[in-house]
Amino acid sequence: MKKIHVVAHTHWDREWYFSDNEAFIQFSYHMDEVIYALEKNELDYYYLDGQLSIIDDYLKVYPEKETKIKELVEANKLFIGPWYTQMDEFVVAGESVVKNLQIGIDMSKRLGGHTSLGYLPDSFGQGKDMPKIYNGFGITDAVFWRGMPNEVTKSREFYWAAEDGSKVLTINIRNGYYAGVALVEGELYQKKAMLELVSEDSATEIVTLPVGGDQRAVDRDLKAIIQDVNEQFGTEYKIEESNYPHIFNLLREKTNELPTVQGEFMSGSVSKIHRSIYSSRYDLKKLNDTIENRLIFQLEPLMLMADDLGIPFKRELLDYIWKLLLKNHAHDSIGGCNTDKTNEMILARYKEADQLSYSTIDYLVRKISESIQGIKENDLILFNTLPYTRTDPYVVEVSTKHEKIRLFDEMNNEVDSQILSTEKVYAGEVRRSESDYDEAKYYYIHKVSFRKETRPLGYTIVTVKEQTGSNSSVIALNVEDKHIENELYKISFSKGKFSILVKNQGKTYENCLYMEESGDEGDTYDYSPAYHDKVYQLNFDTTDITVQTGAFLSTMTLNGQWSLPKDLHARKVGEINVQIDYTFTLSLSKDSKRIDMNVKLNNQAMDHRMRLVVKTPVKTQVSYADTLFGIVERNNQDPHIHDWKKLGWKEEPTEIYPMIHYSTIHDDTSSWSIMSKGIKEYQVIDSSLYITLFRGVGFLGRPELLRRPGDASGNQYRYIPTPDSQLLGNLEMALSLIITDDFDPAMIQKEYQIYSVTSPYYQVQTLNRFTNPIQYFQSNKVDQLNSLKEFIDLNNSKLVFSVLELSRDGQWVNIRLYNPSLTEAVTNEKITLATESTVRFVDLNGDLLESLGKLKEVSLGSFKPGEIKTVSIQR
Repeated sequence: MKKIHVVAHTHWDREWYFSDNEAFIQFSYHMDEVIYALEKNELDYYYLDGQLSIIDDYLKVYPEKETKIKELVEANKLFIGPWYTQMDEFVVAGESVVKNLQIGIDMSKRLGGHTSLGYLPDSFGQGKDMPKIYNGFGITDAVFWRGMPNEVTKSREFYWAAEDGSKVLTINIRNGYYAGVALVEGELYQKKAMLELVSEDSATEIVTLPVGGDQRAVDRDLKAIIQDVNEQFGTEYKIEESNYPHIFNLLREKTNELPTVQGEFMSGSVSKIHRSIYSSRYDLKKLNDTIENRLIFQLEPLMLMADDLGIPFKRELLDYIWKLLLKNHAHDSIGGCNTDKTNEMILARYKEADQLSYSTIDYLVRKISESIQGIKENDLILFNTLPYTRTDPYVVEVSTKHEKIRLFDEMNNEVDSQILSTEKVYAGEVRRSESDYDEAKYYYIHKVSFRKETRPLGYTIVTVKEQTGSNSSVIALNVEDKHIENELYKISFSKGKFSILVKNQGKTYENCLYMEESGDEGDTYDYSPAYHDKVYQLNFDTTDITVQTGAFLSTMTLNGQWSLPKDLHARKVGEINVQIDYTFTLSLSKDSKRIDMNVKLNNQAMDHRMRLVVKTPVKTQVSYADTLFGIVERNNQDPHIHDWKKLGWKEEPTEIYPMIHYSTIHDDTSSWSIMSKGIKEYQVIDSSLYITLFRGVGFLGRPELLRRPGDASGNQYRYIPTPDSQLLGNLEMALSLIITDDFDPAMIQKEYQIYSVTSPYYQVQTLNRFTNPIQYFQSNKVDQLNSLKEFIDLNNSKLVFSVLELSRDGQWVNIRLYNPSLTEAVTNEKITLATESTVRFVDLNGDLLESLGKLKEVSLGSFKPGEIKTVSIQR
């Protein structure tokens, strides 16, 4: 006899084809009904979708309800957490996932505690690192729906393992989190069919049946329904109200009957997975990347440095900014598969988080700089917020009264520099006519590049000295042979095509960069080729080329136009009727491993996709991309790409994959990696990397796509236009290419971190009061700055640095590291501290795992493939 465990729940999308404000009104009444149903014993248990953000919003308006919620949680009737929001697993950073759980669990403490369950019922696929993240929070159970193919396991209950040995006992919900609605609403025969279906693939007699759905009201007659169904089918099934902790306790008694699986799950074989949602609303994903990197690699380390110096760490401010960002990490929100109205609200949260985060950095660098003892006019303070010694060239703007400048270090030795540009600016009151301006009130803004070694988590000072005369500018070339080079590469451009010489290999790669443009008759969920498509290979056929060379930075800039079809109709009839202006800039910095690329487009075409193509010599059947805490290997061709329709899959298994920060292909001779700031999608065709810059579409969902037959996603009953998702207008993309002999994922991640954030800096001067929006405000100095403690230097580590964070009690600094390799352990890693300190290992939530005592040299032990460790150092 099958024992059917009914879990009453709701799946609460914060926003989707409705806004979060509209959903909140529904929730404010829904939560009252949940409380009433549990208090009146209409329901024994209720699971509130595993996320705290909806309760956070509710309690801001109804704070008097907190006591009642806490009582129900402590009575094991209402189950909450552990997440702050129901997040995506493929396009946000690993530390965002950790922060999501940290904030959710911390909030749940005052509400009676969280449910220790990795619950993600509607995420568009399952990331391979989730078991180790869950274990890092003491979570050993998980529930999900989408992405699991039958060919991996047909059992709905299994152990899901990661390469480091972490594992969680998992329930893969059959037919979705709404499967049990038929129990409530169906006719008797439909109830029977549903019970048979959900029981089919259960490995034991224990069957999980979630009864709930999107924004679904409380099923107040559930007890009577269960009683009636038991009377009808009592010889085959025993149905009872249940909860997830109880179900997993029962399953643990059957562990010898359960299989173990490993890896990521993004198959569209049994449910829609939306394998190209990673490129929807690129503009929003770019903002997310910018803010994420700033919070992780700039803001929190800078706040820690400031706290050491005597400027208090503002935990509440940091959490507030993170909450804004995490609300945008809900799977529909970060996916971009929303109405324009909803995406406007998502954009507003990004703008708020953006302004709060960069303004905090601006405030702190100014406060610290102006408070340094002996600081003087025209001193330039350079900050390093990473745990590596920075030697990459700075690019800064400084303001001076005179046109010519030179830079000097603390020992008054001149610092070699390269003036990139100089602009004459007026400092007086603006007038209608510039002829009324006082010549004495002009000053100069110089963009300058130079190299100055800056210690990890520290700052250094360079002095700007004004000179008479004019600066020697960069050399601008407009000659027939156009090229730029540094110590590693030489990039040449001729007749619309690029070639790259990799100097240490002695090999030149011809025509290795170009664009591809094609139609997109999909929607905000999925790319799909146009029914009448034409694909264009776009070279850079332009004569408007500027080459600038210098000691620290050389650039090549191309300006041109591409002629394309304006829309699907023009594409169908073969009409070329729109121009897209572009600027493509390649940059090489001194000694850099990176070829930095910047693409600016004025997009005037609709329903199309544009990709950068990197043509490589690599011969391989697999690609690699970074994941939350590691890397993943993926097939360049899906084994079911030709028979998926015959098999009845929900969508085509196109080899379009997500990347968080980079993707790579390599073989025995070379490795090619593309990093990006906000671009999240790639595909490998033959030996080329296709990087989706953006795609524009005009509907939330469309039916009968070539890649996704059947009903429209999102809302199957009506077309919902999303003109903003066409991304018309100016767009900008930043990418970087690294070509090496071997694939070194730890090196690539380190390069990405340096690439992803600039070093904060501050010039002591009064000429330009608008270097940032809050520069105009008066600021008091700190009476006496403490000395800045030396901390660690991870320059030579074979591990990936993930975060530097202050413990929630403010007593410890936590450093998270991981081994990105899929197969190789890292041994004998050590951290050398500046002074002897009390050290311990903690889990991802900061809870004690092992005390190591007082140490100066900390042995980290062996890191298994994919393993994460957090070292905690007492302040």
